[in-house]
Amino acid sequence: MNQLFPIFVSLSFGVTLATADSLDRVANVFVEEGRTLRHLEFSITDTGLKTHVDEKLETRMDRFADTPQLPDGRILLKPTGDPLGQAHSWEYNASRPGKYWVELVYSLAKGESTAVPDISAYRIPTRLEATGAANRFRNVTLGKMYFVQPGTQKLGLKFRGQAPGVRALILRPAPEGEPIGQALDRSVLLHARDATIHGTKLQYETKPHKNTVGYWVNVTDQVCWDFTVVSGGQFDVEVHQGCGTGHGGSTVSAEVAGQQLPFTVKDTGHFQNFVPRKIGTVRLPKGGHRFWLKPVRKAGGAIMDVRRIRLLPAK
Repeated sequence: MNQLFPIFVSLSFGVTLATADSLDRVANVFVEEGRTLRHLEFSITDTGLKTHVDEKLETRMDRFADTPQLPDGRILLKPTGDPLGQAHSWEYNASRPGKYWVELVYSLAKGESTAVPDISAYRIPTRLEATGAANRFRNVTLGKMYFVQPGTQKLGLKFRGQAPGVRALILRPAPEGEPIGQALDRSVLLHARDATIHGTKLQYETKPHKNTVGYWVNVTDQVCWDFTVVSGGQFDVEVHQGCGTGHGGSTVSAEVAGQQLPFTVKDTGHFQNFVPRKIGTVRLPKGGHRFWLKPVRKAGGAIMDVRRIRLLPAK
């Protein structure tokens, strides 16, 4: 399941890409291992792009586009000045509030450096190790930050010590809340406050009377929850959804562990009038899982609001 919508490329050490333009657009190289990303070191040379791994891997990329934010919510920022500068700054018009992992893709031939971000009040420094060459890049996570509201955001980054070469600053959608586990009664609660938003308008609305995933106006916006099952088995899927009068009828696919449960959104009279609906049953083995809600078709002005999903042991 490809939740990040990246462009597929299969690479091994020494394999080159086709054009100089495609190299300019490469921001980061990674592989997916289960629910996690493993970032790979890579070099840009006169003959192309090389990944520094011995084995052949199904490698994926974050690529710069014509706009910083991609449809799945990733934000890729290029340096606005000298990539080797001691300080960098960006101004970004955030389309939604939300939490993001902050990743720096950099090169540092030798020496040491410390990255000091200034992003939405996040200022925790991170030590950077040398990559061994000015054209060899590495991804390091600087932390997790939060856009409190949409609109103009100022992002800053300074370095203490040797100034690295900055290839990209990546803001990758992060969970809005805490890790999700299984309760003693074997149920699993997937609450809106713990979701990860993949989109440009969809967001977690924090106000007490809402406390929901809302602003679901784009059919390309998706949401997921990562959770862990200790005691596996069959589970009934119960979605607590609300939908304003005249906006019902959208089609949504719930997906987990290779299983799909399509359902039609019900008009509940108001987007915050949440109604529990059993949409089907899934089998989940012990281990980590990712539960998706993916719109298929939008019937009205907005798809729905979702406050929570419950996975209940099937009787």
